[in-house]
Amino acid sequence: MSSVPLKIVGKCVAEDETLFGYMDAAIARGYPQIKQAEPANTGSVLLVASAPSVRGQLEVIKKLKAAGSPIVAIKGAHDWLIAHGVIPDYALAIDPQEHRIAFYKPHKNVHYMIASQCHPAMFDNLAGHQVTIWHPYVKKGQTRPKNCMLIGGGTTSGLRAISLFYVLGYRQFELFGFDSCNTGNMLRVNGEGLKDGDDLVEVRIDPDGETFYCNTAMALQSEHFQTYYDYLPDATFNGHGHGLIQAIIKKRQQNMMELGGIIDVKANLNNRTSFIHWGNKDAASWRYRAKIPAADWASLNDLTADTLVFSKPQAPELMDMARAKARGAWVVVDFCDDHFDWMHYQEALRLADAVTCPTTEMAKRIKELGKDAIVIPDPYEYPEMPPHCNGVNLLWYGHHVNRESLKRILPEIEGYPLRVVSNFDGAIPWSHETMLKEFAQADIVVIPATAPYKSANRAIEAIRQGCYVVAEPHPALEDFPIYIGNIKEGIEWTTQQNINELISKAQRFVREEFSPATLIDKWKTATRRPTTLDADQRNGTVG
Repeated sequence: MSSVPLKIVGKCVAEDETLFGYMDAAIARGYPQIKQAEPANTGSVLLVASAPSVRGQLEVIKKLKAAGSPIVAIKGAHDWLIAHGVIPDYALAIDPQEHRIAFYKPHKNVHYMIASQCHPAMFDNLAGHQVTIWHPYVKKGQTRPKNCMLIGGGTTSGLRAISLFYVLGYRQFELFGFDSCNTGNMLRVNGEGLKDGDDLVEVRIDPDGETFYCNTAMALQSEHFQTYYDYLPDATFNGHGHGLIQAIIKKRQQNMMELGGIIDVKANLNNRTSFIHWGNKDAASWRYRAKIPAADWASLNDLTADTLVFSKPQAPELMDMARAKARGAWVVVDFCDDHFDWMHYQEALRLADAVTCPTTEMAKRIKELGKDAIVIPDPYEYPEMPPHCNGVNLLWYGHHVNRESLKRILPEIEGYPLRVVSNFDGAIPWSHETMLKEFAQADIVVIPATAPYKSANRAIEAIRQGCYVVAEPHPALEDFPIYIGNIKEGIEWTTQQNINELISKAQRFVREEFSPATLIDKWKTATRRPTTLDADQRNGTVG
């Protein structure tokens, strides 16, 4: 689905040990517990949350209830429904804070499905009513409560309601009040708005489509909701009212219809390969992971090719991947950054027929997520220049995301002449021409350690341009014939060496390992679509 990428981090409002303590206390009360999954049934369940659009859906809710579908009231929707003459069959809550007991007017005909992590005050308030507890999945490797079924899912009560009632056998979810956005200044049907300190996030499903305004919790909920299409593939969702999640559901349905039409049309293979990248020459990933690898054997941004290599994938490209797969194309996704906390990175990884990346550390990260990646390092792009280290003129260059690594070593190299090329204020603005001039003036390029998955391209280009490299230890630089260790000590060490001879040695290493020709061959192999013969060989029927 096409969507604006969000990178929002959620955190529970209580510490893990507090939650586990609440769980133990809830179990001690002797309530029935959800201990196993129920078989799938054909009925629908109405999950009713308290976003503003639910106000216009009362008659639909009543009609579906009369037809036999149970109603699950989520937190504040419980009191609102009862006040409007609708008695829910179930009510659900998950919040652990004492002040959020949710159900101020418990009803004798409601079955309360309460997360065991809820505050004891919640259970005190429900004394004498029908209560069943269920145990949320809180953290990786969770073993408490012992011998209990854990219910996973997203960050909100609404999303966990989907997870819980899926476990209880439901596959058709009618969602009410799941707007996941503000309506004007309202966040809840009871008139509640933003809290002090809440920031609004603008979210669009399509770049030129409707804008929805969400606080960070609601934006995160909409992002996590989309993962349910993968985790619960046999579930279907119907969104009532108007809001962000309803728009997501509608867009998903439209996309599925479009893809179904593409699948029905048989495509002829054209044996073309194209690298797909959103950027231009100013983006390093465009140059290293698309333009140079494509060279004279592949094209750029031709979505009609049989093999598509999506380099540094963007959220709007997910539908391009899905369309390509629907018509029978081979989709390769190249990840050069660890942004797997972004939903669209997770989805791109799921869609990929093959995966590539520039470093072994990145391949390890991708392996943790369940797929193997082929490592193809970044090639060099700058011409090779004669070694010219004749002093201690220092150069640091890189993207502003690496600025902290520079700031960390500045006290160590105080007093040395240093020039900085980057895209933050106060630095020399980057351009290809600027870098040629700066490399020519520099004796030593300093490279403090950055994230372990990062590529060695800065060291490669510095060596190509005849500079010596002094770097802190980093996985991508382990085999390089450069100084690796403390930056200041390395600078001082260079003054006692025949450095230009060492640069020549490093240049030979770079020519052998990182030439475009060598790495293009790797790209051709990595992106080749498997054939029937390949499958036979893997099965041992040939050779």
